[in-house]
Amino acid sequence: MKIKRFIWLFISALLCLLVVLFGNAMTPKLGTSSGNGNPAILLFIPLSILFLVLVNQWIRVFKDVKMSLTSLSLLIFTLAGYIIAGYIYQLRRLEIYRQIQAEAFESEYGKVDWAHIESITSGILSIHMNNQFFNVNTYFMMMAFSLLLCFLYKLIEGLINRSQGTSAEN
Repeated sequence: MKIKRFIWLFISALLCLLVVLFGNAMTPKLGTSSGNGNPAILLFIPLSILFLVLVNQWIRVFKDVKMSLTSLSLLIFTLAGYIIAGYIYQLRRLEIYRQIQAEAFESEYGKVDWAHIESITSGILSIHMNNQFFNVNTYFMMMAFSLLLCFLYKLIEGLINRSQGTSAEN
């Protein structure tokens, strides 16, 4: 029964990866027109559902694993640190991406229009941002966040069980 949980968890994680890679592939080439709108934002719907499924699956996988509250706290802080580092890394990648966009714009038009660069590299509605929202880093951040929620659940559950055990003794 336990192996079945791992198989379903693996399938869900793989489906998430495929959706993320599909979203990344929807980024237009540098210097091309992006059309009207960003159809990749629709991918957030299946990703949100898959994320909730992942959290549930992690909880089921770790259901019978006994962990101390100290270990859980350490895991939670480690995962939170990883997510923060991933976010900082992604911000740095965005600055590099803006620079690449500026270079492409300059080679095409002879000058850089920073207002245009800023407008196409800001917000979720720009199709030029797909490679910033859908990439391997954000995939691993999503996996880490799902694990973080699982361990937070276990921590809260452990604290509740501990307090009920203490109050039952009194």
